[in-house]
Amino acid sequence: MLISKFFLCSLGCFLQHQYILPIHEFDQETFENFDSENNQVLCNSLFENFVHLRQPFFYLWGTKSSGKTHILKAANNLFLQQERSSIYIPLTKTNYFSPEILESLEELDLVCLDDIDAIASNAEWEVGIFDLFNRIKETGKTLLLITANEPVQQSNIVLPDLRSRLSWGESYQLAELSDHKKAVVLQQTARNRGLELPDEVAKFLLSRLDRDLTYLFSILDKLDKASLQTQRKLTIPFVKEQLHL
Repeated sequence: MLISKFFLCSLGCFLQHQYILPIHEFDQETFENFDSENNQVLCNSLFENFVHLRQPFFYLWGTKSSGKTHILKAANNLFLQQERSSIYIPLTKTNYFSPEILESLEELDLVCLDDIDAIASNAEWEVGIFDLFNRIKETGKTLLLITANEPVQQSNIVLPDLRSRLSWGESYQLAELSDHKKAVVLQQTARNRGLELPDEVAKFLLSRLDRDLTYLFSILDKLDKASLQTQRKLTIPFVKEQLHL
């Protein structure tokens, strides 16, 4: 399978049920709106490898709201903006596509596999990712980022050789952001969109909704569109009205 330099062609041939995998879309997650205060060593190492690839494997683990997906999408966005080939694959969506999607990914500059726990005990997927590790090691041109909920030692991955591969590179536990930090990230993201998110509205969102930042970004996107359409500012009554809270 040939993969173009910018990887902007669709991989729909691998997808089932007409599901469109967001492999090359630009997301709201960037390193500018990622609070790196508690993860500075990780970020420094990532950026070094973005410039000069010396460590091709990174294993990032932590709780749901620790920013794992944020980092992968931010890295994917950065590479696409630099016109470097990149792919982001949410492994929680593997019911929509097969391990064939992993073929030839060692030709890309960056591969992001989000939530490897989702394919634990699936022999076909475990073998596919194991083979990808080996091909990347052989070609030496690809940076592979993998996220998980637990450290490798506590992983539910069954294939011993894959568990071994997951320990090959650098491993980092991501520190979960406090609600205050999440509010700051939300407000910064809103400002980047030309939207003002007052303190009380940010606190209200965090108190009434799932605190996962990816989810909160999607809510912010919805509120931004509603604010533009109605020409109204973000207030608690407006947010309640739009989100039916």
